[in-house]
Amino acid sequence: MTFEDLVKLVKILRDKCPWDRAQNLRSLKNKIIEEAYELVEAIEEEDLSATVEEIGDIIFLALFLARILEEEGKTNLDELIESTVDKYRKKHPHVFERKELKDEHAVLQFWHKSKKDVFTGVPMILPALLAAKVIQERASKLGFDWASHTGPLEKVREEIGELERCSNSRRGEELGDLLFACVNLARHLDVDAEEALRNANKKFVRRFRSIVKELQQQGKDVEHVGLEEMDKIWDEIKDQE
Repeated sequence: MTFEDLVKLVKILRDKCPWDRAQNLRSLKNKIIEEAYELVEAIEEEDLSATVEEIGDIIFLALFLARILEEEGKTNLDELIESTVDKYRKKHPHVFERKELKDEHAVLQFWHKSKKDVFTGVPMILPALLAAKVIQERASKLGFDWASHTGPLEKVREEIGELERCSNSRRGEELGDLLFACVNLARHLDVDAEEALRNANKKFVRRFRSIVKELQQQGKDVEHVGLEEMDKIWDEIKDQE
């Protein structure tokens, strides 16, 4: 099988499958996000077979989207490939031209300077924690940043105080400020906030499942057990980890 076989498959599905034929760019938005996250999960779990499969799904989806645009007369696959190659050649003048960029930091600096606006290319539809990190990194490139983690840590404390004192109508805004400050603290501690929260989610699910299992072994219904008893089991599970 070749790349051309996949291109032909996409065309056949668009022509002959009612579901595939009914899709458009908007209807596939969630599918794009879903496939991206499935790939990320496979990579995090170091599952090579799943990673290969998910990469294939993303390639298929990209070709499917390109086919939709081609049918609408807006572009074609050759034009898309040409523009993509041109874009990445321009982003790598140290490879394809004689511009010297001596290390990874210099390459990143060149990329940021080539953007018209400091926040160009930051889609607000990104997961909020990830978007916050990218925004903060962009601002940091222009010197708007603390020298160490002590500044962000104090900011977190400040935001907690503001949340405690604010009116009900401002809770959402103040909580957002606190989350933004927490991401900044994570960035200064060289911790990926998105990954840290994802791991915390997994840990909570694992521990709570253990609580349910323990209660079931005791012949108890979790819905009729008080928080105090569940919290005690939680602490026991935590101590065993």
